[in-house]
Amino acid sequence: MKGTVNPFEPWRPVANRIPPPLHVGRPWRPPPPPPVRKAVGEPPFIEPVKPQPRNKPPERPKQPQGRTVKPSSELTLRDLWPVLLPLFLAFVTNGLALANLGWVERTQLTRFWALNICAALLGGIVLYHRQGGHARLIWMVIVLALAGIALWFVPTIHGVNLWSAYRQVEELRALSPGDVAAYQRGAMARRTLVEDFPSFAADVKAAEQAWLRRTVDEAIENADRQLDKDPDAVLVGLHQLDKQLSQLEYYGLVRKDLESARRRAVQACLKVAQP
Repeated sequence: MKGTVNPFEPWRPVANRIPPPLHVGRPWRPPPPPPVRKAVGEPPFIEPVKPQPRNKPPERPKQPQGRTVKPSSELTLRDLWPVLLPLFLAFVTNGLALANLGWVERTQLTRFWALNICAALLGGIVLYHRQGGHARLIWMVIVLALAGIALWFVPTIHGVNLWSAYRQVEELRALSPGDVAAYQRGAMARRTLVEDFPSFAADVKAAEQAWLRRTVDEAIENADRQLDKDPDAVLVGLHQLDKQLSQLEYYGLVRKDLESARRRAVQACLKVAQP
């Protein structure tokens, strides 16, 4: 216990009972307690930890106040509008002028304007210098792909596009011989096709003539096979076919063949009628 007298050294005063010395200039203020000395070689209870340096994020460049600058990777129609509007108006006016002069068919104005829109987009992207070169190249490829789609699938004023034109020609080439009703149903559409796309006139003409020859050749072969069995029915069938084909445009190509087949059928009927 603190303050206990040592029985072996009773004359030695206890250190805690000795009052501290007073300051001469300030006797009313007690002196500060003596510092506690640590034993030499005593390790600290907690070792100091050196803080690790933190990776600071890169500082963003300060943008000027007022009008905000958009990143270069963003391209919107609003940015291209000041360039697209004059180009679009110029292309539309140019199309009308060419149509009035007769250099562009009026039926092709819809396709012409669709291609002009793609050209306006392409020109706006080329003139938009704030966009990066790589991004502009991607947009140019997209616009060129749209132009190709417009060239194939945008219809004329009559509703015929390039894809449907090729399809009509292929359907005519695959039309079964003797189907005169289907041939006549598609006659109006083929005339519209040739009017809108004059380059298809040769293909349509060749396909119509080929179908007419296939029809007559098949009818004559069937008539020759049935001539010995029932010449009267053969003659009636050839007469009906001749009547149907006589209304078509290229009937003169097969008229002689039909007349020869009908003469053979008449001769066969006469032979049967003789006793």
